[in-house]
Amino acid sequence: MKTKRLGGIVTPLILSIAAFFAVCHYQGNIGVGYAQERTAVAPVQNEAQAPDTDESRIADLITAYRICVNEGVLDSFGHISVRSVTNPNHFYMPRAAAPGLITRTDIVELDMNANPILPNAPRTNGERFIHSEVYKARPDVQSIIHAHTMAVIPFSIAGTPLRPVVAQAGFLPLETPVFDSREAYGPDAPERGMLVRSATLGAALAKKLNNNPVVLMRGHGMTVVADSVKRATVQAVYSQIDAQVQLAAMQLNKNIVSMDAKELAYNHIENFDVERPWSNFKNKLPK
Repeated sequence: MKTKRLGGIVTPLILSIAAFFAVCHYQGNIGVGYAQERTAVAPVQNEAQAPDTDESRIADLITAYRICVNEGVLDSFGHISVRSVTNPNHFYMPRAAAPGLITRTDIVELDMNANPILPNAPRTNGERFIHSEVYKARPDVQSIIHAHTMAVIPFSIAGTPLRPVVAQAGFLPLETPVFDSREAYGPDAPERGMLVRSATLGAALAKKLNNNPVVLMRGHGMTVVADSVKRATVQAVYSQIDAQVQLAAMQLNKNIVSMDAKELAYNHIENFDVERPWSNFKNKLPK
């Protein structure tokens, strides 16, 4: 009788112990799999921390062109540049060509007067003075994007400022400044145009940009600056998205709600991960 009672106790106990070890083994396999998965993505993290060289910046520059074309930020015009690591008084931008066609062989090195370093360099864009003058005025800037993005142009001509209305555009100021070439030329100028084709106009644009990451250009487009090619690209894309959202919201109600100063102060905490959108934009590129 005692033997049967003991067996009735021991058997469930053994089964419970066996089940316990089975669960531990299963969880252990999950842990191993998770560790292997994290090991598999480690190279991506290492890639993000690759040495910052002129060649790595130029590689990002070319990728930025592809992304900006694919996302609709650049059309047949516009240009992107990056400051040199080895000589901060030089920068790289492509020869004058359609943004969607840029390759490594198109890249030209220029000085702060917007002159090519090599005497036989191909012709560069006439608005290269945007880049040279902003780099002069803003030592913190490492990359510049000038784009004729249609979505932002209404906010340069309608008297309605572009405001930060989506969280990912929290890098924008409360009101994005607008550069007007007409003001830069002055009322008595013998000539007048819409493009920034001189150092004087470039300096005027840099002054209007001030310490902001974006300046709109009346009837023309925008200029975006940042501390890296990747960040400039992300900010250019989200400037476009922000403009699209604001314009859509204003169709419903002119009195839109935009981000305030306190919310903007937290942008560097909430939107610090540039690699995520950059990787997403790269993944969307045509294979």
